[in-house]
Order: sequence, then structure tokens, then C-alpha cells
Amino acid sequence: MKIGYKKENSAIIFRLFGKIIWLVFISACTGGGGGGTTLTTDEQGADPIVLEVPVAYIKRPLPETPNDLRDPLDFHPGAELFVRSRSAASAEDIDISKKIAAAVAEEEGIASDQLLMDIKDIESSYDGNTLIFAARVVEEPLAANLDATTWNLWTLDLESMQVQYLIPSRIKRNEGIETGGGHDIAPHYLTDDRIVFSSTRQVANQARQLNENRSQIFSPLDEDGDHPAAVLHIYDPQMRDAEFQQISFNLSHDLDPTVLSSGEIVFSRWNNSGTDHISLFRITPAGLSLSPLYGFHSQNTGSENSAIEFSQPRELDDGRLAVLARSYAPESFGGNILLIDADNYAEIDQATRQNEGGNGPGQEPLTTTEIRTDALLSRGGQFGSVYPLRDGSRRLLVTWSDCRVIDSSIENTDSNAAVSPGDYQPCKLQQDNSTAAPPLYGAWIYDPRDDTQLPVVIAQEGFLITEIVAAEPRAYPDIAPQPQAFNGDLALQGKGQLLIDSVYDLDGVDISPMGIARHAQPGTSAYRQRPARFLRVVQPVPIPDREVLEIPRFAFGVSTAFSFREILGYVPVEPDGSVTVNVSADRPFTFSVLNAAGRRIGPSHNYWLQLAPGEVLHCTGCHDDNSGLPHGRPEAQPTSANPGARALNSGATGFPATLPDLFATAQGQTMAEVWNFQRPARNEVASERKLSLSQSYTDQWSAADLTPDESILDRDYDPLWTDIGIERAIIVDNLDPDQPDRIVINYIDHIQPIWERSRLAVTDAEGNDIDRCTGCHSSPDGMTVASGQLDLTSTPSLIEANHYQSYRELLAGDLEQWINNAGTVVDRQRICTTVNAEGDTLTSTSALPLASRMRAGAANASQGFFSCFGGGMCGTEPSPPLPDNCIEDGGTPVPATSNTINHVGMLSPSELRLLSEWLDIGAQYYNNPFDARLSD
Repeated sequence: MKIGYKKENSAIIFRLFGKIIWLVFISACTGGGGGGTTLTTDEQGADPIVLEVPVAYIKRPLPETPNDLRDPLDFHPGAELFVRSRSAASAEDIDISKKIAAAVAEEEGIASDQLLMDIKDIESSYDGNTLIFAARVVEEPLAANLDATTWNLWTLDLESMQVQYLIPSRIKRNEGIETGGGHDIAPHYLTDDRIVFSSTRQVANQARQLNENRSQIFSPLDEDGDHPAAVLHIYDPQMRDAEFQQISFNLSHDLDPTVLSSGEIVFSRWNNSGTDHISLFRITPAGLSLSPLYGFHSQNTGSENSAIEFSQPRELDDGRLAVLARSYAPESFGGNILLIDADNYAEIDQATRQNEGGNGPGQEPLTTTEIRTDALLSRGGQFGSVYPLRDGSRRLLVTWSDCRVIDSSIENTDSNAAVSPGDYQPCKLQQDNSTAAPPLYGAWIYDPRDDTQLPVVIAQEGFLITEIVAAEPRAYPDIAPQPQAFNGDLALQGKGQLLIDSVYDLDGVDISPMGIARHAQPGTSAYRQRPARFLRVVQPVPIPDREVLEIPRFAFGVSTAFSFREILGYVPVEPDGSVTVNVSADRPFTFSVLNAAGRRIGPSHNYWLQLAPGEVLHCTGCHDDNSGLPHGRPEAQPTSANPGARALNSGATGFPATLPDLFATAQGQTMAEVWNFQRPARNEVASERKLSLSQSYTDQWSAADLTPDESILDRDYDPLWTDIGIERAIIVDNLDPDQPDRIVINYIDHIQPIWERSRLAVTDAEGNDIDRCTGCHSSPDGMTVASGQLDLTSTPSLIEANHYQSYRELLAGDLEQWINNAGTVVDRQRICTTVNAEGDTLTSTSALPLASRMRAGAANASQGFFSCFGGGMCGTEPSPPLPDNCIEDGGTPVPATSNTINHVGMLSPSELRLLSEWLDIGAQYYNNPFDARLSD
């Protein structure tokens, strides 16, 4: 990249090195074009690049470390906001920061010189008359007062130069500060006077907490558990519907919203569930049509395949997006600007269906100059931000720092010598020096037509110019269209619909065992043996800040990876693998596909979905994350692998051997689409596919002359479980009767009673009648080993005293025990000797490990337990033989219990269901963080 215009444009920049003195002599330039606003003028012939529209920029002291994209609420005092009526290096700067401080000082009744300030996220209105931005102002001392302040949104009238809070009410703009709320950042104007912004308010989440009878209202933390999640909201100053509306429901941050010319909002989403990256998503201002847009699988596309995140999206005149690509927390303060063709590509190498066969790539750097995104020196400098001008010239306002290093001769002469700016050298003069000098970010106008740039705000040692925008008039965006599949009836019910073509579709490939079409035909073995039978819908439990509630580690169980989860319900999977289900809107949820036993099959779906009221979310099928193929973006999804309805011999369109009234209205319709149309709409007595808290299934597809598929109707929770008190019920209702009940499973309340519940007695190996699991699986006197080396009692675990012994032995594995020569139960140990190469005898002691019977997060992988009740392998195998180089101190081994007792039928179908769903959602010890027992 060349600094300055070409010689024929009469702009020359001389670089004098040594002391790095920049002398800038730039003559008048002309620009504009495209019929837009003329941005340059030649009235000041000796003035550096002059714009006829105001610009605003932020200057801040150089921080000790670069900011982390995952910490958008971080506070760096000392930021200043300046407005320049003409974008020239010599133009007068108006310090808006002093106006902000004066306004805060007046409201708080304190002196303005006692205030510390941070400012970020500048944006201008479409008419160019107003700036909007985020600021956080803290009274000194910082440590004592930081937590008592929030990030607030401000506006600046560019005619009067008056600043004011966007939200007039002091109470409302700081609402929920004590519990993590009230932080408002990254504002952007919508087509009307409403504003989209990122906020920790989480107004819909908090309203749902009320309905769900949580003990306290709060803003839930992100999935790292560090900060309240900042997600997208709409502020309506006229309060035509609601003053605040939450439109995104990510469990981690949704940042940098900007409005496209289409009226859609594009933003940077931190995906922190199944993966950990930031990519581009889109949504409408109504909260509809949330989907990935670009970069979900394109993170490792930085320098030398380094990881990058996609931040600060901005739409260009040609429809492409400019983004700042950098790592989460880089060693430097900037990154590279990439231009993304999101209309035609979902990934760097994946075209959308409309652009099938496109060669790509979907992204390219702004300049061919070497701008690095890894830890190596970026000899072409680095960018800090980007803002496109709207004059048709394709020029951009950027913040940029040249690459500088510390003079190696200075470093080598005296390691204790202080380094000054005079010791800095451009990277090009010292190619082998790897010690970077502090950055020197200024603001520039970059012209991609000839790869040149001119200064707007001259860089200053010890400071960063972090943002710059132009307050130029520009066209208003269109109003984002409502999706064609919108369902007004569901909208009135506060619900949306999930529609899946087939769970057997993996990135457009039929992966069913016998083929989707065969599984869909009643009366066949393929129909009876279809693997997918239910869909389980799950919601996360919100996690409060530690100052609101300190959740002890043991409450999560053996793993924190699953956090806390609650089951919203089940719905049958149609024979062809398709699904239709109505889900309450405005909440995060995910799902799992289950087999006939009610256990998850296939990988877990680790991404949070959401539905706006009336929205129909249509997916073709499932996705392999490792494939790198796009998923979740409608125009990038592959063609469905489900062949759907077809012409029948009867002359109708539908599915062979099904009831005649379940006919399709078009070829290719899935069974879910046919059911969705024929049953709820045509037959009022038939139940629609809505969530149920029970796993129940009745064959309603087979033709009348066929034997129907076996029903599943025996898994409802048993009302005779009197060992579960009403105050500890599994099914928890909501204060709002229109909101769905949910399943909340705590180990101590709902799983431990299974082992202690009285049931039909069986005879053990000694001829004793045993009527409960703990009758065999315990060591009541400490003189016997529990049967099968499995203690299912509620005594405190020796490993984790806050867990029952049963929980640890089932999920964390154990060591084999035996009776030593003193008659005491101890861990069985072996003492082994080996001789090394030097002839030395080495002695080691080892125990005999026992694998856990269960696996948190995967009931289907817990066959060490479930096979006992299905007629398979049950109990412990004999211990491995004693090696020749090992001895044991002496004791009595416990005989292996493999298949000694028939466990089939010992547990009821409803108990096995409860165990399966508890394991699948993570085998948590508690699933209610506000359980009073956790704070005892």
C-alpha cells in the first residue's frame, strides 16, 4: 500500500526516518462521484484532504494490552470524542468529551474533573445530522465506582453540538445494573427513528425468568461465565410497541449490528457452545430470520492460516461487506480489512445455491500489501477500524498504524537504556528485528482504486485513533420484508415453528440405514426399524453473576460443559425423518434426535436456535461441523435429501401405504409438511404436533389394512412416586399459564430415589429377598464390597463430599475393592517391580480401575448401565490376572458379578426414560442454580 497519492495527483508525502518525523505536504484533491454527496473541496489549496461533511473520531491513550473481542464491556479510561467540521488535519477539532463530562457532572452533582470516561461505537444518522455512540463515565476512584456505572447510549446534534443521553430516564438507562443489566453499546439507526444496539438488558430473558419463577431476575452470563451476555435489542423512543425489545437470544455476545440496504441487520455473533468463534449473522428488526451469513467455517483464513474473527461489519456501495479480521485478543492492536461477498458466498470457499459453481474466494483483503493477522510483524502495518464513504468513490475511512520496530542497535548497546520514539525504525529498514515498537494509529482516507491513502487525523505517540466515521447524508435502507412462511396464527399464540425436512439428511446426503423413502413406507421392516423416533427440545438455564448468586462447582456434577438444562418437551419424528413442532417464541433452545428408547442418537446439536412469534424456521436436515459446508443459511443449504411425496398408483400425491386423507398437495412435500397441513388445519379433532412432556407415540400413518407400528405409551412419570415430594416435582410449571411447563431433573431428588424405591423383591446369590437396588449395591457395615463394585447409597462420596456415593460411582468411575486380611474393605492394589537399562530395580504401586457405568451427556453411550435392563452384559468382569512381576499384599477378591442377576424388568419404562433424559442433558447434580440447598 502506497502512502499518499501518485505524483500525477500532486500529492507527496516525504518520510524522514531516524526520529520518525512526518512532514506532510498534500495539495488539493477532488473526489465524489456516483451522483452522491461531493465529499471534497478545493477551497483550501494547502489543506490536507478536506471533506465537506463532518467527521468524528475517538482518540485514546495507548492501553497496556489490546482489547479482547469477548469482553465488550471492558473499560479503558481516557477516551476522547472529537468532531471536525471538515476532515482535514488542520481543521478545528471540537472536544465532545468535555460536553459529555459536563452533562454527567450536572446530573450527578459532582465536578467534571473527577470523572473518567470511555467512548466507543460511533455511528451517524442517515440524514447526517446526528451522531450516536456509547460512553461510560465513572467517578474517581475507579476501583470503588466502576461497578456502579454502565455503558450508556448518547446522541450529538451536529447543528447545535449538544449531547444528551439517548434514554432520558436515568432509572431506565441503568436498569438492572446490580444484576448485570443496563449496559448498552454499539448503536445503529434503523430505517425509522428506532435504534438497534447490543445490550445486557436481556429484557425478554428477564421476563421469562419471572414466568419461570426463578428466585431473582438478572442478566445471565455468557457461556464462559465471565460477563453478562450482550445481545441485540431495539429501542423505540416513541414506545409504539415496547420501549425495549430483545430480538436475539444468544447465550454469548451479539455485537456490532449494522443495517444493510435491504433493511436486514448484520452483526458479529460469538458462537460459544459447540465452537468458539465470531462470525457474521443476520436478522430482521422484528427478530425474524436469524441465520448465519458468513464465516462460520472460515476462521482459519488469516496469515499462515491463523485464526481470525469477523468484527465491525460495514456494507459497501457494491453490496460487499468490509470487516476487521483479527484474533480474539491479538498481541497487536489491529488486524486486516477483508471485503466479503456475502451475497454469493457463505464461506471463503462455499458458494450459495444461487451462485453454485462460483470459484470464489468469498473474501479478499482490502489491499495487496502484506497485512498480517498472526503474531509476526505486519510490514504493511495494521488496520484498527473501517467506515465506507457513501459518495460512490469506494473510498473508506480507516484507522491504520505503520509497522515500526525498536532500533536493534539501541537494544543491543544497553538493555537498561530507556527506549524513546527516536529509537523507532520502520520495519522495512530493519527486516530482521522482531521487537515491535508501540503502534501509531492515525485516521486515513483509503482509495482502493489506486491503493493509496491520505491522512485525516495525524497519529500521535502514546495514543490511538480507534474509530472514525463521516456524518454524511446517505440513502435510508429498505424495510426488511416479512418472510413468506410467516404464520400469523402462531404469532398470536407467541409461538414459532421448527420444520425439518429430514433428520436423516446430512448436508444433503441421505444417511438413513435403509433410505428415507423406504423408512417412510408403513408395513415394511424399514418402517419398523427406523432409528429416529422423537425430537427432544431443551432450553438453557440462565446463569447469574457471582455477586447475585455464587453457584458451587459441585452443583453442575461431574462436568460443567453442559451447564444447567431443562427439557421443554418431545414431539414424534415422522417416518421420513421430517419434523414439525411449535415452540414458544423469544427464547434460546436446541434439540436432540432420539431413538425408540428415548436416547439421543448421533452428535448433539450444540447451537442455540430461536424463533420469533409466527416464524417458521425451515431446515433441510443436519450438519457435520467437520465438513466445512454451510449450514443454517437458507440460500446456502444443499437440496434436501428427502424425496418427499410422489405420484401414487391411486392418482394421488403422497406416500405409499399411508392413510388416503394424508395426501400431499405438491410433489416433494415431506411427511411433516403434509401432517402440518392436513391434520391441524383440516381435522380439528386431531392434535397438532406440539411439544409434549411425555414420550408418547401412536402410529397415525399406516393404512387401515396394515398392522400399525407398536405404540409407545408407558413412559409418563409415575404418579405413585411418593418419594418425590410436590415441592421437588420433576415437571415445573410457570406463573404465566400460557407459557409451557418444563422438566427439571435434580439427581438427589429424582434419580437417587430410583435406587432406594421399594419394588418387587428378587433373590440374591445368598438366597436373600431384596426389594430395592441399595439392598445389593451397598456396603452397610463397611465389611463387604457392594455387589458389582457399585455402591448406590446416598452416603457422602469420599472423593466429593457434596455428592452422593452413588453419583460418583456411576459417572466418575472407581477403583476395585476387596477384603484385606484384616477383614476391611480397601482398594485392591498391586506392587510391581521392573529393572531398567542400568540394572536398577524400580517399584510401583497401582490400583485396578473400574470404568464408569454412565457417561454424562450420552445415555446411548452408557451401555455399562442400560444393557443390564435390556438383557445384555451386566455386572463386572473378572479382574485381569496378576502379572509375574507383581504381588498383592493379600486379601479376598470379590467374585465377578457378570450376568449373575437378571435385571430385566427391575426398572420401569418411566424410570429408564428419566435416567436417559437426565444423562442426555448432562447428568447434572442439580439443574436449578437457585435451589436453597446450594446456599446452605
